[in-house]
Amino acid sequence: MITQEQLPMVGIASMNDTHLEEMLIINRLETAVTQKDIEVVSKTLQELIEHTTLHFCDEEKMMEGSLFPELKTHKGEHDRHLHELHSIATYFKEHQDTHALSAYIHGNLIPWFLHHIDTMDTVTAAYLQDAAE
Repeated sequence: MITQEQLPMVGIASMNDTHLEEMLIINRLETAVTQKDIEVVSKTLQELIEHTTLHFCDEEKMMEGSLFPELKTHKGEHDRHLHELHSIATYFKEHQDTHALSAYIHGNLIPWFLHHIDTMDTVTAAYLQDAAE
């Protein structure tokens, strides 16, 4: 489980709110996986994909609007992560393997999420703040 204290805060409140929402979805997914609740896992994976897609779209619009110089790099990481999420969801749909999904959550998803916020999103939020002034 990700705790709110682990969640890096960036300089834009709306981004923090979105990250918090995503953290809660990831935690619900982890709980469903631990309980081996296949139906809830499937629904929560879909919810995570939908939330992440909207999250990234909103962030990319802000970056485009401010002419963020690292937009291509940041968007590339978003695209890679979404592709990975879709692949994991497809694998889960076919195999219903909660062990593999648990390994993904702990080995990839949570570390990536926290690192991405702490690095790329922190830099992006600082740039967006400066551009707004």
